Amino acid sequence: MTDVIVIGGGVTGCGAAWDLALRGLRVVLLERGGLASGTSGRFHGLVHSGARYAVSDPVAAAQCARESAVLARIAPRVMKPTGGLFALCADDNPDYVEQWEHGIRTAGVEAREIPPAEALRREPLLAGSVRRSYLVADAVCEAPALCGALADAARRAGAEVRDYHRVDDFLSDGARVLGVRATDVRTGEPIRLESRLVVLAAGAWSADILSLVDLKLALNLLRGAMVALDGPRLSTSVNRLQPPSDGDIALPRGRMNIAGTTSIPIDEPDDRRVDEREVALIRQRIFDMLPGLNQSATRHSWSGVRPLFHFMDDRSAAVADVHEWSRDFVVIDHGARDSMGGLVTVVGGKLTTFRLMAEKAADEACRLMGRSAACRTDTTVIA
Repeated sequence: MTDVIVIGGGVTGCGAAWDLALRGLRVVLLERGGLASGTSGRFHGLVHSGARYAVSDPVAAAQCARESAVLARIAPRVMKPTGGLFALCADDNPDYVEQWEHGIRTAGVEAREIPPAEALRREPLLAGSVRRSYLVADAVCEAPALCGALADAARRAGAEVRDYHRVDDFLSDGARVLGVRATDVRTGEPIRLESRLVVLAAGAWSADILSLVDLKLALNLLRGAMVALDGPRLSTSVNRLQPPSDGDIALPRGRMNIAGTTSIPIDEPDDRRVDEREVALIRQRIFDMLPGLNQSATRHSWSGVRPLFHFMDDRSAAVADVHEWSRDFVVIDHGARDSMGGLVTVVGGKLTTFRLMAEKAADEACRLMGRSAACRTDTTVIA
């Protein structure tokens, strides 16, 4: 018998295991593949300052502003503070800037306007027709390294981390989850684990896992394509100063530039197709903003699936533009919502806000177990 089983070895699951273990609970983390093998390992690498969502999603913008600063303190080994640049291109709507400036002030996002000439000196690959430009505190992160560091920190705090362990079913008495049945996919060995509580942090796969106990979860799944480009390397992340759209972000990562992304609604979390039209769209849009890259070849393309929580009861009433779907997150006590105790789900959000998501999930777990222990992950450095 353990205190908590965490399902999901992405950044949120690893963060929750670390948080709970630091609070003194006995924790087992289960991941069906390798750590960061899902959405966490397939994102573009940008840790958002919050500026991107200042108008379309002010809650997420404020969360990103706070959490990106926290991550810079606690995860310096896997974070590269490249900074970021928001650029109003020649064809962009200048009226948006006033809305954006109001949004960043309200959300607490730090930004400083600089003359276009200075922006061009900082980033020579940028279009010379840029009309306005702002510096923000974006950063670049290697998610697999972050997941590994979180898992190691969780182990040092006493947690047990089992990758390549697939959850097949929940142990339940019909009113309460009592643990899980799982399989070691490398050996085929079946495993039975009992626990006081299960925390589900499986992202896009959360709805499928909850169906094992006939529970439903409304998710908006968005597949986003990304492209790795060779050629001259960017010095900072560059964002188009317009409402979020396809192909409006590029950033330096390793020896390549990563450009993206798209937002295509899908039904299956394992749908990782990349359409050639997506690649062409990303290249066209990025080269409009960064003509200094227009001779770059595509070296690789991939996609990840965003698990966005559906906050509205009527899906047909949701915001039509998928780029405006909320990046906020939710923590669900299934005992209160579904009369199935012993089970908590955390879903939604962004990689930038994973630590906050893990904290709120751990808070709820402790409340349900009657434990009083404060979160320490906002001040504890991940070695």
